[in-house]
Amino acid sequence: MTIAVRALLFDIDGTLTRSRGAGMRALATALGARMAAADELRKMRLDGMTDRAIVRLLLAAERGDRHLPIEERARRVTAGEIDALLDPYLRALERECAASSYEAQPGAVDLIARLSRRPDVLLGLCTGNLEAGARLKLGSVGLWAPFRFGGFGSDAEERADIVRAARSRAQALGATEAMVVGDTPRDVLAAHEAGVPVCGVATGRWSVHDLAAHGADAVLSSFADVDRAEAVLLRHSSGGESSAGP
Repeated sequence: MTIAVRALLFDIDGTLTRSRGAGMRALATALGARMAAADELRKMRLDGMTDRAIVRLLLAAERGDRHLPIEERARRVTAGEIDALLDPYLRALERECAASSYEAQPGAVDLIARLSRRPDVLLGLCTGNLEAGARLKLGSVGLWAPFRFGGFGSDAEERADIVRAARSRAQALGATEAMVVGDTPRDVLAAHEAGVPVCGVATGRWSVHDLAAHGADAVLSSFADVDRAEAVLLRHSSGGESSAGP
């Protein structure tokens, strides 16, 4: 009998890993003497944003009429300009990861190990990180190997398109259903825009209440209770009852 296979599509920053500003430091290093961009970076809340979208806004801060909304100036930033800044960012991020700036969220290593052994689960990523950045971050905490595929910030700039890319790859590998797992309202909104249910995890800046209020289909307080986390991620289907951690 053919079993149903669920693709669990995990976000990285704030969901599987945490750091004390390593990503911000890597971006600041890449920006160098671009003072307007550095000032914009200090004001930004990066939770749930894609690497390419972040860099677009940072570069927009350096150009054009400062009286125009930054979103309008951002439309004039080219893909080539974004790529040129992402290269030094990845080099700086590699140094941060080598310095053990990242750590796994409590319970994440055990949960992923357990899920990776299940024949009815396909582990994937759904992250605004470039694929190279995702490999660096997860590799530094021993979490890269279990993930067979993903949707990345190198696939698209809009997060909903990243969800679609991850879901498409999951289906090609035999998944019959999917769920996004993330820690921000942006994860929730993007997953729903792409037609995929989402489990919010309050391991980042946003609380269980915040994630539920933004429409998460299920909610966990953390992965620390591995039994509970596994149960919630496997039992929920679109339209089911939401669950909050203790």
